[in-house]
Parts: sequence; structure tokens; C-alpha cells
Amino acid sequence: MATPGKQAVTSDEFKMMAELAGLGMSTEELEELKPLYDLYYEYIKVLHSIDFQAEEIGMTFHPDWPSA
Repeated sequence: MATPGKQAVTSDEFKMMAELAGLGMSTEELEELKPLYDLYYEYIKVLHSIDFQAEEIGMTFHPDWPSA
């Protein structure tokens, strides 16, 4: 599986992740989906690299959104 510092997930690892998730995808479907996974994996690495230090994120929830 993908671990910190590892650059990419192999096709076999990707297939195993899909099987463990119970997706039941064909080899063709997995081959089509893998480039998208790789793209978003790079975005996630950037997101996880942000050091917020002592900052806290404040969020609000409006149950009647979007009409609020």
C-alpha cells in the first residue's frame, strides 16, 4: 500500500485495494481508474504536507443550508 515517502502505488497494489474495498471492478476498469487515483494521490500529498502549526480551523454548520 501507499506509505509515507513512497512515490506511487503499483497496479497490483491498486487492484488489491479495490478488492479489499469490495468494488468488484474489472481489469479494464481498474486500468482506467488508476491514472485518476495517481493524480489525486499527488494532490493529497500536497494537502498533507501543509504545516498549520498552532492554527485551528473554525467551522460552522447550518442545517438549513443552502437556503440560509
